[in-house]
Amino acid sequence: MMKYKELTKDIIRYVGGEENIITVTHCLTRLRFALKDMSLVDEKALLERDGIVTAQASGGNYQVVIGSHVSNVHKTLVNQLGVDPSEYVEAIAKKGVLNSLIDIITKVITPVLSVLIATGLIQGTLALLTAIGVLQPTDGAYILLHAMGNALFQFFPIILGYTSAKAFNMSGYVGMLIGGIMVFPGISGSLAGGDVAYTLFAGTIFQTEIFKTFFSLPIMFPVTGYASSVIPIILANYFTSKVEHFWSKRIPDIIGFTLVPFLTLMIAAPVVILVIGPIANFASLIITAAVTGLYEISPILTAIVVAFVYQPLVILGLHWPLVTLAITNYIATGSDYILPMIFTASFAQTAVVLAVYMRTKSKKMKGICIPAMISGMFCIIEPAIYGVTLPVKKRFAFSMVGGVVGAAVLAALNVRMYAISVGVLGIVGFLNPENSSMMGLIIAVIATTAAMIVAFSLTYFTFGTDSKDSDEKESMLSKGRLRPLYNKISIATPIKGKLLPLGQAEDAAFSNGALGKGVLVIPSEGKVVAPCDGKITTFFETGHALGFTADNGVEILVHVGKDTVQLQGKHFKKMVAQGDRVKKGEVVLEFDLQAIQELGYNIETPVLITNSEQFLEVVPSNADTLNELDQLMTIIPFQSTADVQPVSVEA
Repeated sequence: MMKYKELTKDIIRYVGGEENIITVTHCLTRLRFALKDMSLVDEKALLERDGIVTAQASGGNYQVVIGSHVSNVHKTLVNQLGVDPSEYVEAIAKKGVLNSLIDIITKVITPVLSVLIATGLIQGTLALLTAIGVLQPTDGAYILLHAMGNALFQFFPIILGYTSAKAFNMSGYVGMLIGGIMVFPGISGSLAGGDVAYTLFAGTIFQTEIFKTFFSLPIMFPVTGYASSVIPIILANYFTSKVEHFWSKRIPDIIGFTLVPFLTLMIAAPVVILVIGPIANFASLIITAAVTGLYEISPILTAIVVAFVYQPLVILGLHWPLVTLAITNYIATGSDYILPMIFTASFAQTAVVLAVYMRTKSKKMKGICIPAMISGMFCIIEPAIYGVTLPVKKRFAFSMVGGVVGAAVLAALNVRMYAISVGVLGIVGFLNPENSSMMGLIIAVIATTAAMIVAFSLTYFTFGTDSKDSDEKESMLSKGRLRPLYNKISIATPIKGKLLPLGQAEDAAFSNGALGKGVLVIPSEGKVVAPCDGKITTFFETGHALGFTADNGVEILVHVGKDTVQLQGKHFKKMVAQGDRVKKGEVVLEFDLQAIQELGYNIETPVLITNSEQFLEVVPSNADTLNELDQLMTIIPFQSTADVQPVSVEA
């Protein structure tokens, strides 16, 4: 274990030192740290350190992905810490509220990022067609495009109900139902209409008229409802997951199929409507009161504060009070001072994305940047936030700084908007219709340009990438140092199911290929067989993951499900033990596929070649579905040209 001593010393130092570590455990590929203070982690140093695949905060812990030899690294590390390696301690790291919230929101939003970008582009297209006179609001094409662009936001809590449920390891369908209840057609008018029964919090900013009750308990349902909101459904499903987990542990599976969701909904849904929703609504009221009061003190200070918090409020879904206040001002006076404070934010976001596009080497990131920039120009910044800036916090901070610069310029020169308009086409809203003055528009262009320059420059000149500029194997091949062999190795599938590209895996440690090339299987039955003759070199105690070493030297990892290590072996049955020799087709693991899915776990199963760097290429099967022992992958070896002896590789 001495060869890992320097690595573990560095890991301990980079996670904040021994005194910052509460406990450390490991699964098949990664170390899982529970830390006292997550802010002490030097993530950049971890990512740059040889021997570490990647590092990330996840699920309240800090994960350092090492690879299939993680158990040896763990032993060395705990010996250095002087703790008992057999001890397993459940601990949640104490994290900052903001970091925790960002981690959760990113995890919830990421699965819908592609359609979020798509609808943003549709809205931008509609705005452009309307501006140039091709479409009118009464046209059928306009109505259909409007529905296409806004349906996601109208029913956002339902969609996020599913993704947040997965994030909290609960039933996705129960999560969707919670979201559906929050945006049920007509519920706002039914619960917040009719005769007033009584008023709560009279004389305060929280004054709420009660129209209906739930068994005598007041229903404080906002008139605007919960459409387009983000935070309410996340809080709702966090609570719902606790209720579901409570019942699932106490009700036998034979009756739990219907009884668990019934009891969960009967308890959670009323609490969501009666308590969690109103709390989120009160947060909106506080924001409105704070902005109004601050503006009376100092318009410039208000602009700086509003611009600084606006983009974080977009993440929280709490920016609508600002827009509502702007509309109120416009109706009352014909102009508004709030929208100029947030006008440049979308352009600052777009400038950051442009800088990332120009600096990144990642084709995937470039593919995200282009549509994010297009939608960002039309003030649809969610794709930019969730796809590009929020995952790297400094990018998001640079966008906030750019927005503040633009807002400060507009506020200092007392520029107002005379139309409720946003984005690149919204610049005309700065034209004063009373005197046809262009001055407001000119200042707005200057302020927007300043915001973009600041945000772009900060991002561009501080940009750092973790990816290498060139692929080492391609470089060696181009120099003639390596030549491919015609012998190929065929790997059979260890599990029956649907075949998908590895890049579609939700777990980034697998999807980015850092742990090896391979494929993703969505199992159709709960059984894993040996894909080859060889040895079980790793079999995690919880049974969710195991590693084979084939007699021909190929190392194969099978990882059943995402985060299934948390089941602690429940629903998994090991048929062989670590160190056993197995024959191709021998059953090595059985698991209850249905039970695991009902608990809300993603059952995606990566099958990796963990020593794929020793081969020229790993070619997946092009089949859609595979049965046990169908050909899963073809491995093409390579060898040095100095080795003139032919090499025979058995399939």
